[in-house]
Amino acid sequence: MHELSVRFRGIRALYGEEGFKKLQTAHVMVIGCGGVGSWLTEALCRSGVGTLTLIDPDTIELGNTNRQLHTTDLTLNQYKVRALKDRLITINPEIKIHTVETTLTKENIPEILKDCPQFIADAIDDLQAKAFLVDYLYKKNKTFIVSGGAGGRVDPGKLKIDDIANAHGDALISRLRTELRRHYNFPKNGEKMDVFCTYSSEAPIYSDKEASDLPKFGAAMAVTASAGLLMASWLLNKIVKQA
Repeated sequence: MHELSVRFRGIRALYGEEGFKKLQTAHVMVIGCGGVGSWLTEALCRSGVGTLTLIDPDTIELGNTNRQLHTTDLTLNQYKVRALKDRLITINPEIKIHTVETTLTKENIPEILKDCPQFIADAIDDLQAKAFLVDYLYKKNKTFIVSGGAGGRVDPGKLKIDDIANAHGDALISRLRTELRRHYNFPKNGEKMDVFCTYSSEAPIYSDKEASDLPKFGAAMAVTASAGLLMASWLLNKIVKQA
């Protein structure tokens, strides 16, 4: 039996041989490889997805330790996408991985994503780039999911996936929804947008304002990783159910 069949026999048992073949031939792009995206990426790799494109401009910092999969003393100062690639190849030596160390902007998205695959996960925080990206992918009829804010939460049980129009309690998704309606002519008045996202209904916890070295929000791996795993499960189901 081929080594790949043994390595992913649990996936074959779960999705069937046809589903496994679809995962093996699938190409998924992950935009943003931090607290959410790093866990999402590993879930795709461990589920037998054959090709990944990873986009993130950042290098690994010590302060990423609490939430980002690729952060260890051995990977500090490495590009996140390169550290992830090195790790994922040890999980599945046959996986194909492309890395892009670039910040996506409204100006460069059409060029960088002109040949993007069908399946895409967005895990970036920049509102302007995020809104443009959603509109671009929507018009290209891509299958994609968007990450909401995972910082400042401690309860992964409050995470959900839904249409952006139905998401509540998430400031990032709320601002994204407004941006899409105001500048990209997405439906208003609560009408569904046909764009799916992860979001948390949990009220965020703010850090101590007296501590000058702290960010506005902290982050718990249990939540950021859970958001990434939710996104991965959504994409995997879309891949295996494609015609």
